[in-house]
Amino acid sequence: MPRKKKVLTVLWVVIAILAIASITSLIIFPQWKGVFFAGGGGFLIFNILLSMFFIKRNYKN
Repeated sequence: MPRKKKVLTVLWVVIAILAIASITSLIIFPQWKGVFFAGGGGFLIFNILLSMFFIKRNYKN
């Protein structure tokens, strides 16, 4: 159980870093480049959340 919790905690930290980077890219970069980077970050966040769902579901206790 502690290993599963550690993996999920690391993934939440990665999601937080990606979310901050996506929001700052909207502010810092010009219009379409910022939208592109933020969309890519959102796509990565979605994929990590999907993988977290399957990790929770299939991880052996």
